[in-house]
Amino acid sequence: MIKITFLLIKPLKPLSFRWGGEFSPILSGPMNKGVSEPLPLPSTIAGFLYSVTKNAGNKKDVERLSLEDDLNTVKVKLWGPLLYIKGNYYAHSYPGKIIRLENWKMIEEVDVVNVLKVINKIGIGIKGDSKAVKESLLYTQQLIKIREGGILVETDYEIKDGYYTMGGESSIVKIETLKEVNIPQKGKYGLVISPIILKPVNRIITIYDLYDMEIEGLGKLRDVIVNKLPVKLGLIGVGFNISYNVRRPIYPAIMPGSIINYKEKANLGLFRENGWGSVLPVDSVIDTNTH
Repeated sequence: MIKITFLLIKPLKPLSFRWGGEFSPILSGPMNKGVSEPLPLPSTIAGFLYSVTKNAGNKKDVERLSLEDDLNTVKVKLWGPLLYIKGNYYAHSYPGKIIRLENWKMIEEVDVVNVLKVINKIGIGIKGDSKAVKESLLYTQQLIKIREGGILVETDYEIKDGYYTMGGESSIVKIETLKEVNIPQKGKYGLVISPIILKPVNRIITIYDLYDMEIEGLGKLRDVIVNKLPVKLGLIGVGFNISYNVRRPIYPAIMPGSIINYKEKANLGLFRENGWGSVLPVDSVIDTNTH
């Protein structure tokens, strides 16, 4: 029998969870700005869990794999994430907001600054080879500080409580196992809490074509739309290929904060076996497109 556990990941310092864009002066000019979302992508969490439990990260292990196949090297049963702060639950509403939940009902959508601490860091550009200052190059980076709480995920990986490093910057996090977490298995609607990855298309499409896009394991997008609650669609990268040292392809996705006509706790869409496409059952909804 597979043991399922809830882990609370508590960052000990401010972090930046970037979901897209290029943090480069080549594209953005002499002033760069990195904006953080309140929660990390599933690929960040899955990679962390896999590296901690499987001693992963050796490039030689995946050198024989294609760019598409290397996703299969990280099989992590993962559902989430949610914010868990002082006994309260919050879900991500892309871009840059969170949804307060109460008794598994959507109560309100709020700005991140109302719940988390947002820090804007200003710095100067440095040349990678010589560590000298790059003239006329500045950057601002938005950091998120989770106070009195952490990032809640459900997984079948067993990790001892303690301190670990997570992310490309090797930030220190504290892991705690939570024993009493009662996530509902069914509800009246489905709240998307991590991106549902859709099948890509190889042509220019219209807005009407979007509704014919397939959700792996569920059907067409048009069949799960809740009346008067349009879903949020976007483009998302699904992680980084350590073998080829490049980003993996970008896919269309249903973004967090969307409401769909799906009543069970699940993972949907492409790469759901890697932790993407988490859906939280809720008993009431709000229109996050108007907040």
